Amino acid sequence: MLYGLNPDTSGVVWWDRWSQHNANSVVLARSGAGKSYFVKLEVLRSLAEGVHVAVLDPDNEYLRLAEAVGGATITLGAPGVHLNPLDIPGGDVRPDAVTRRALFTHTLIAVLLGQQPPPAERAALDKAITTAYTHAGISNDPTTWRREAPLLRDVATALTDQAQDAATTLTARLTPWTTGSFRALFDGPTTTPPTGQLVVWSTRLLPDELRAPGMLLALDAIWRDVDTPTVRAANPPRRLVVVDEAWTLLRDGAGAMFLARLAKSARKRRAGLSVITQDVSDLLGSDLGHVVISNAATQVLLRQAPQTGEVVADVFGLTTGETRLLLAARRGEGLLISGTHRVGFQAVASPREHHLCVGELDLTDND
Repeated sequence: MLYGLNPDTSGVVWWDRWSQHNANSVVLARSGAGKSYFVKLEVLRSLAEGVHVAVLDPDNEYLRLAEAVGGATITLGAPGVHLNPLDIPGGDVRPDAVTRRALFTHTLIAVLLGQQPPPAERAALDKAITTAYTHAGISNDPTTWRREAPLLRDVATALTDQAQDAATTLTARLTPWTTGSFRALFDGPTTTPPTGQLVVWSTRLLPDELRAPGMLLALDAIWRDVDTPTVRAANPPRRLVVVDEAWTLLRDGAGAMFLARLAKSARKRRAGLSVITQDVSDLLGSDLGHVVISNAATQVLLRQAPQTGEVVADVFGLTTGETRLLLAARRGEGLLISGTHRVGFQAVASPREHHLCVGELDLTDND
């Protein structure tokens, strides 16, 4: 794939993320450095190669692109749009499918609360999840998995029925998301998610209190499609999962752990995880952030802020000259790094690609 031109030699910079030891990437840059433009170019060129792409879009930057190329969008926070975290993926034949959904529900609850509940509340929650599935007629028998899954409010009801202090406390803590102001996203069966070669999940309409949980739910829905062992062709398509403004998840311990697990497991599923963030400190300032970096064979650094230049230089082993380049880089200019190999590049686009990335285009244009 064309990444751009080498400004030092005027040579062409080509890169195949899929031929590396994993197809993951990180893109780090300050605001205004051209990271979204660069990522949109990669999305377009990936689509042309037959790759299936799912984008987690917090700022509605990819909606016009999706519309222009016939992609699908789902807008979390819009009226009538629901994502049920307890849904069992269609076609999942693993004997522990219900357990997997229960474990994810634990992760979601931790994100909603901003921390892991204490042990007594976690035990009560686990019992309530099992009870909610039982009341819905869902067991470890795969023939029951097509039944309508319980909702988060059903778990809260099961907590209330326990009549224990820990369960009562947790029920009260979950009230905003089960019966209160923030229930809309979870308050119904999952609406049919869009399918296609490009799917964009927008979280722009979600309030700040639901931004991280919404991103986690969307990423889980994306990953269920990648991870579920269904009957497929002998050579399933490659899949690229793009998480823009990943700092929203990285600031939350449970969310960061979920992202780190995906970074580790993508390679075995013919998938690549692309993490993009402008808040470099959230990626570089935690052990889980370093796990994401260490599991990304492709690393792209665009213009950096002076406040983060030294940290970035230390983590990526940059020379003094490379650090200066990133501090003074023009929009779309940066470094492509893979192991000990690195090269400078300036992202370039054809006129058609440029219009697709920044605005509307008459698709009857043959240029």
